[in-house]
Amino acid sequence: MKKATRTLLYIYLAVGLFVTLFLVHCGLTALTVTVPEQATVNERVTFVMHSGAEPRIEEPGTYTTQLLAGIMVPKSWNARENAVLTFTSPKGNGVMRMIPDAEIEPVSGLSWHQAAKKMFGIGPNLVDDFEWIVYRSTQSYTFRNNEDISFDVKVECNVGAENMLVRLGFYVGSSIENLRPEDTDYKKVAFSQVFEVTGGEGDLIDFVNPQLATVQPVRTLDNDIITLTFDAGVTHTVLDNKEDVYVTIRCFDEDGLLIDEINEQTDKTRLRSIGGKKFLLDFWPRGYFNVERGQRIARLEYFYTDASGTLRVGYGNTEEPFSYTFRCQ
Repeated sequence: MKKATRTLLYIYLAVGLFVTLFLVHCGLTALTVTVPEQATVNERVTFVMHSGAEPRIEEPGTYTTQLLAGIMVPKSWNARENAVLTFTSPKGNGVMRMIPDAEIEPVSGLSWHQAAKKMFGIGPNLVDDFEWIVYRSTQSYTFRNNEDISFDVKVECNVGAENMLVRLGFYVGSSIENLRPEDTDYKKVAFSQVFEVTGGEGDLIDFVNPQLATVQPVRTLDNDIITLTFDAGVTHTVLDNKEDVYVTIRCFDEDGLLIDEINEQTDKTRLRSIGGKKFLLDFWPRGYFNVERGQRIARLEYFYTDASGTLRVGYGNTEEPFSYTFRCQ
């Protein structure tokens, strides 16, 4: 190996070792969150993130960065338009601004919001109708070795108009480190206990508890393909050990009048097994039912049955039907 090449290699190794030391000896403390147990629909609620910095910095002895914070909330809350994030710390207080969609997170090549969703997912929630939104402090702050501090990030946000049970997501990080997958020192994530929204009309959207039946997407109109899912592993039902599961289903208009009913055990109504005692059926509501031009399907009611149609399972394993209300995005 030529002398010049070896010299460059030593320089690269030295720089890499310096960066590693520099990063390893500075980090954020564990993230905890304060979230109320419940709120009323459309109420403006405050959530608080608690964390801190513990700088253990090698030469040059200082570390300058901006604070990052993110929230994971249901899309229907419209948090991009109404959420306000502020923070308090011994370094000063400030307002956080949402990072523009056009700005790319350097490690993933995605927008910051997409990168956070890819990295953190939806936590302990079982149904995905969430968005991650990432914010950054408007000022930079310089830390010196052993300058430990604690800080709080306050989130003020409207909760939306739907009844739901949900666990919310929260994130704090450093703008210098971005969202490197291997980093655990500069990004801290926490999910709340179950948070309930009450006082609205329509179906309860339960993101948290295992469901006998779910519909995806959570929010759509009657002209989009939807997926009905039956999970026979949640609890014992009269359909235990049945190889074939069917759906009997009715659709209603906005006035609650019956439009059409399908009550047959055929390939049209048979769910597809996807393993693990789970079954699903994909269909396009406007094509599935006998719907006249100009009619709008507002709601579905349905049961799951065996091949004879005599054994059936309804909401909560009762004789009440499952229901699904079509909602705007």
